Amino acid sequence: MFGDAFPKEANLKNGQTVTIRLLQRGDLDKLLAFFQSLPEQDRLFLQHNVTDPKLIRKWTERLDFDRTIPLVAEVDGRIVADGTLHLSPHGWAQHVGQIRLVIASAYRQLGLGTLIARELVLIAEERDLEKLYANVIEDDAVSVKLLQRLGFKTSAVLKDLVKDQTGKKRNMAIMMNDVSEVGRVLEDWIQDSLIPEFRGSDGFE
Repeated sequence: MFGDAFPKEANLKNGQTVTIRLLQRGDLDKLLAFFQSLPEQDRLFLQHNVTDPKLIRKWTERLDFDRTIPLVAEVDGRIVADGTLHLSPHGWAQHVGQIRLVIASAYRQLGLGTLIARELVLIAEERDLEKLYANVIEDDAVSVKLLQRLGFKTSAVLKDLVKDQTGKKRNMAIMMNDVSEVGRVLEDWIQDSLIPEFRGSDGFE
């Protein structure tokens, strides 16, 4: 099972050690502090008001790994990234998963997004998913660029469908790719960047 694989550790490109693990019930304060530390421009494009303690409490207390698999990355005990894989356990979309990634600005370009995305893809493969998609605001250049690098392509743009945190209407882009293709891209990145393999909590694996 995927839960047995965590926690994992790796060295980022700046030499810092990062731990990637499943979100836990006791993570309320850490997760809230992470989201509150994001620049306002980053929070503008997020689907929810992630500075609301009630919302973060709900996320950390109502964990359901059959529907949502949440991963966090920690450096020195602080959460610096959040990644989730959303599943459809029933119905005609059981083969499709939705991913979301939020990385602290100070930890971008260090390979962290690659590592978390890789773990989400491994879980997707274990769950026999075939496709991944992400819903992003079309103007969110950071998220769109990351997804494009992973091979995601825009399948549709829905005009004025969503509102950002200020209430302004925005276009939502639906971006998709095959799980196998995302996995191939990520493995190439990891090989090219010489990111060390993850170490388990009991030593090198």
